[in-house]
Amino acid sequence: MEEEKKDIHDNNSDSNEPSSKLENNSSSSQNEESDENSSSEEQKIASLEKDNEKLNDLLLRSRAELENFQKRTTKQLQQAQQYSTEKLSSELLVVIDSLEAASALSKKPNLKIEDFVEGNMLLLKTIKEVFEKLDIDEIDPLDENFNPDFHQAMAAKEHNGPENMVLEVMQKGYKLKSKLLRPALVIVSKKTEKTP
Repeated sequence: MEEEKKDIHDNNSDSNEPSSKLENNSSSSQNEESDENSSSEEQKIASLEKDNEKLNDLLLRSRAELENFQKRTTKQLQQAQQYSTEKLSSELLVVIDSLEAASALSKKPNLKIEDFVEGNMLLLKTIKEVFEKLDIDEIDPLDENFNPDFHQAMAAKEHNGPENMVLEVMQKGYKLKSKLLRPALVIVSKKTEKTP
């Protein structure tokens, strides 16, 4: 009987042993999972911090590149403006030289009107050559259709021909490539009114 009790006691202790092992196993697996979770979270945080550093570095580089681009653009605009002013100035020097020569010629006591007219014609030719070098085109629309983009009508005259034709140019216009500098002042035609 004592042996039976002992066996029962031994069986009980054996039956308790696996449950405690199970508890130990489950708590250790929970610990492993929490360790894995915290390790995974730490890796994510570390990865995010690296990405953040890369993005900050990229932002700083982009800002620096943008500032450099703005400085270069400003400098190029200033140089282009200076170059265009310099080109215009050097071309105008030719005109000034011609005007000074004409002024000196006009002081001569025996100046002939033909010499004066010839000097003016040469000066006008020089100015037209300067305009050509600067890509400034003359707008002289005589006998052309009226174009409000390049012409300004100052008056209308009755005419037997087609309507809206330029009959007279009061002042020539000028354009720099496609940009209008000054419209041509013109008189345009209108249909003759029939009297009853």
